[in-house]
Amino acid sequence: MDFKNLINDIKQDKLQGLYMFYGSEKYLIDKVMEKIKEKYINLTNESFNYIYFDDFKGEIDEVIDSCETLPFMGSKRIVIVDVPELFTSRKNILNSGDEDRLIKYFSNIPNTTCLIFTAGEKIDKRKKIVKSIKKYGSIVEFQRLKKQELSKWIYKKFKSNNREIAPTSLEVFVNNLGYLDRDSDKTLYDIENEIKKLSGFTADKNIIELNDIERIATKPIENNIFLLVDAVAEKKGDLALKVINQMLSSGEAEGRILYMIIRQFKILNQAKLMVEKGYTTIAIAPKLSLPQYIVRKYLKQAGAFTDRELLQILNKALQTEKNIKTGRMSPKLAIEVFVSECCKI
Repeated sequence: MDFKNLINDIKQDKLQGLYMFYGSEKYLIDKVMEKIKEKYINLTNESFNYIYFDDFKGEIDEVIDSCETLPFMGSKRIVIVDVPELFTSRKNILNSGDEDRLIKYFSNIPNTTCLIFTAGEKIDKRKKIVKSIKKYGSIVEFQRLKKQELSKWIYKKFKSNNREIAPTSLEVFVNNLGYLDRDSDKTLYDIENEIKKLSGFTADKNIIELNDIERIATKPIENNIFLLVDAVAEKKGDLALKVINQMLSSGEAEGRILYMIIRQFKILNQAKLMVEKGYTTIAIAPKLSLPQYIVRKYLKQAGAFTDRELLQILNKALQTEKNIKTGRMSPKLAIEVFVSECCKI
């Protein structure tokens, strides 16, 4: 089931008796929980009708008793069991007898109760308990938003803050966030904070403009990597090291910084080779899974390096990773040495 269908079911008072929520976008799970509470729970009956097992160790009887208890001054009793370990291929926290007893109960949940299991980012769909929840209820995956969905969500968020944003400005804002990047760990909570920050910064007007975004929005690590690689191309070692220290000071992990630097040079090498084979920007973009305007930035930067220089840099990257893994250098020192050497190529 899609989470949008679930929200629609909540609005229409069609909540089922059994669910499992899982996925990488915790923000969406939390918001759905809020909507369930808004629909079925009030301050008077919350302690009676909203039961949350956040440290579940296998207390099957307590869960079943909670489900069997009639709601107090309300139509539904919401029972939530947060137990990611139960749905992975790792060691099960329930013995086979308790798991079978719980599964058997799934077909007998009262219509006055909604039992919700919350799992982690991934589940093992082969497990008997997962198949049983799908049979007697619904499994809802909360995935990261795609670009179009994210843009609509951001636009509505700005609207709720009494702000308008033009399509071109919205495009820049979305791309600057880093949420859509393949290895991004940004969440909608991070995006919401950026929207609040930008809305607060523009308190004296109703329209978000490009210069507002450039002045206040947090720049993702990718922007800093572009600056760093530009410094390497210009042989400005001091500037490159300054960018690295700024990233470290802002809380970026050394491993991620090195990964992103190497990733950047790999993309530059790929892009340069494709151009030499006659590929256009339009053709390169889908092959690199990147927007065309980002590809243009890569191609411009790739032009500052020869094929030989990029190959030398990638070879040095392999040695840098080896130095870190073998303990010959600390990650910070290894990165600084690597970048300094790249500036001398």
